[in-house]
Amino acid sequence: MNTPRYINPLTDFGFKKIFGNEDVMIAFLNDLLEPKSPIAHVLFLDKDELGLTKYERGVIYDLRCTCDDGSEVIVEMQNKGQLNFSDRIIYYLSRSISSQAEKGNTEWDYKLTPVYGVFFINFHLQGFKPQSIRTIQMKVNETGEIFNENLKAFTLELPGYRKMQESDCKTYMDYWLYNLANMETMTTPMPFQAQRPIFSKVGNISELVNMTEQEREIYNISLDSYRTNLSVMRNERAEGRAEGRAEGLVEGRAEGLVEGREEKAFEMARAMLQDGESIEKIMRYTKLSREQIENM
Repeated sequence: MNTPRYINPLTDFGFKKIFGNEDVMIAFLNDLLEPKSPIAHVLFLDKDELGLTKYERGVIYDLRCTCDDGSEVIVEMQNKGQLNFSDRIIYYLSRSISSQAEKGNTEWDYKLTPVYGVFFINFHLQGFKPQSIRTIQMKVNETGEIFNENLKAFTLELPGYRKMQESDCKTYMDYWLYNLANMETMTTPMPFQAQRPIFSKVGNISELVNMTEQEREIYNISLDSYRTNLSVMRNERAEGRAEGRAEGLVEGRAEGLVEGREEKAFEMARAMLQDGESIEKIMRYTKLSREQIENM
């Protein structure tokens, strides 16, 4: 097995070491947000957002910064899928929006500066179709118009980039996500430096040989925590699959299911789809769900 060349950016230490660098964060935000005027400076803030009162719960972000125009950016890395993650995104952004209220100023006119949430996720967002880059903002249903530009979130899903080749990457964001998803296993210089010179700096920051002894010690603790959590997640998924199989056997016997019945239903559904039959009719004849048919 080849010795890793770079740190794992999905660890707490690795992520903050890379994106806690101002030059890297500026380059990344310019590629993601594509602002009319390029971002030239960012100021990293205390990552804790206090509640409105002492009784309210605060929130903690991985990284939080402001840009030249005053806009605020919240950046998070999440390795484990969570219930209500979409609600969590709204909660984080709302707290940053509400904190802009000018306390004691009765003439404040609700003028807001933009708040962006950037969520790197090492899983596919539950309840949605897999999407490498997802842009979330408020729109008017009837017209498709953007209701407000000051609240926007991005989910950046990494799993799909592990199945890609370098040649599959076409955009700057593809370059970023491909490198982050595959960095831990890279043994050669970081790709795409010719297209985006910032990746030379990302490589220098991330190389294990460039770390101090103290950084290596902290990184090893962070890496151990990441691997432990990953092991727990895999075990939970394995237990869930085993439990599902056991329940399926019991239900199958109870309902008297005949082996091969479902496969025959899929074969019938495929044939009906090729003949242009409606999904409703296929559901009626095969007893398959709409989701099963649409996934075909």
